[in-house]
Amino acid sequence: MGSSYYPALLACIRRELTRPREMSVRVGSSVCSLLEVRDPLDGLTRELLQEREAYEVEWLLSPLFTPTEQERERCEEAMPLAGVDEATAERLELVLAAEGLYCTIRYGHRERPVPVMPVVIERYLRLLHLQDGVNALLLPLLQAWPNESERMTLTSLARRKVWQKDRWAQVFLLVWQAMVARESFDVEKFRFLTDFIGSYRPADQAELLQAMTNLVDAYHRDHEHPVYNQQLEHYQGGNIRSHSCGPEIKAYRLAMTHGLLTDFSFSDTML
Repeated sequence: MGSSYYPALLACIRRELTRPREMSVRVGSSVCSLLEVRDPLDGLTRELLQEREAYEVEWLLSPLFTPTEQERERCEEAMPLAGVDEATAERLELVLAAEGLYCTIRYGHRERPVPVMPVVIERYLRLLHLQDGVNALLLPLLQAWPNESERMTLTSLARRKVWQKDRWAQVFLLVWQAMVARESFDVEKFRFLTDFIGSYRPADQAELLQAMTNLVDAYHRDHEHPVYNQQLEHYQGGNIRSHSCGPEIKAYRLAMTHGLLTDFSFSDTML
């Protein structure tokens, strides 16, 4: 349990868990309804939360304590590339739960310190995927990348499940090398590609390229209607899906997809 990275990782996770948060009206309404209070902040005391079942507390507070991409990336510098061992992950949860942490929650014109309950800590750590490591095929390029901010983002993305298998890690490398050769490197394209693969779950690179081509075709065929049609929904889900598809969102997705398709085409000439 003497992992050298432990102190820095503990400090980072503690800092993220206690970072001030804004409660939405939707979450506030759920808190008021379940806890039978007029103002949600009045119900989020340690005493009242301890009276509820753990699953209720998790359900109430999960929208506030789901790690964002930015939070993952801020902790990346303290993370070992191979992932955190199980004993250290358990130790982190026990220590943080024992610290009695509070987080300032804002709702409307009010704010108050809200306890970060053990079930919330357990869920937050689980969603950080601390034990996921980076595929060994990606390590040389990641370790040598000169831009520290980009390196942290890329490493955080490389930990995702979609890049764990060698065949997908090779796709990651292929796109990376094509971007560098074309001088079109853009971290945002890797973020989009990661979400796209995680949502559509293509079987291989050919199926991925077909799905991306279908996405572009669907947008072009439906250019007069800024909402998803059924075909587009079929090719997008999870992080890619949205309740609406306005001009800015459509332009972003088209730019990312066109850029990636060009990168893949360029990579073919490199083989």
